[in-house]
Formats: sequence, C-alpha cells, structure tokens
Amino acid sequence: MSKKFGILRFIGTIYKIIGVILGVIAVLAALGVCLGSFLGGAALSDLSQALGTQNIGFLGPIGGIITGLAILIGVGIAAISQYAIGEAIFLFIAVEENTRATAAFLQRQLNG
Repeated sequence: MSKKFGILRFIGTIYKIIGVILGVIAVLAALGVCLGSFLGGAALSDLSQALGTQNIGFLGPIGGIITGLAILIGVGIAAISQYAIGEAIFLFIAVEENTRATAAFLQRQLNG
C-alpha cells in the first residue's frame, strides 16, 4: 500500500525533533541555573553588599534550585507537548492507513 501524506509525516517528525531539543534545553538550562546559583551566588551577594544594595533572597542556592525546577517544569511541559503533537500526527496517519487497508480488504472480500 502506498504511503500518503508525506508532508504530514515531515511535520510530525519536525514536531518530535523540536520536542527532543526543548527537552535537552530544559535540562541544560535548569542545570546551568542551579550551578550558577551555587558557584556565583556568593559573588553576587558580595557584590550587592559592596554596592550597598539590599541582598535579594533569591540569589542563593535555594533560589537557584527553585528557579531551576521552574525552568525544568515549564520547558519540560512544552517539550512533552511538542513531542505529543508529533505523535498525534503519526497516530492520525496510522488510523487513516488502517482504515484504507480495511476498506480495501472488505472490497476484495465483496468482489472475490
């Protein structure tokens, strides 16, 4: 049976690739924020004291962990959604192929 809907297959693949890329970005960004808060948190605290400004509580490791989790959850949901859209496109194509194959089978049964 011939493959139909080539552009939909391409679009579904693109959505899945974007989902994977977003997943990787989510993990890397969350790790970067956490590492930045641990490694640079003390330096930012010293800088704020040297400038005479009030120390913001979210500059420390706890703020970095919370921000990292927020990034991981937010971008992670976007990544899963993008991948799911790609899978849904392939599901619709599979349903169409199954319906077409069933119709062809029934047609052969009626004629043969």
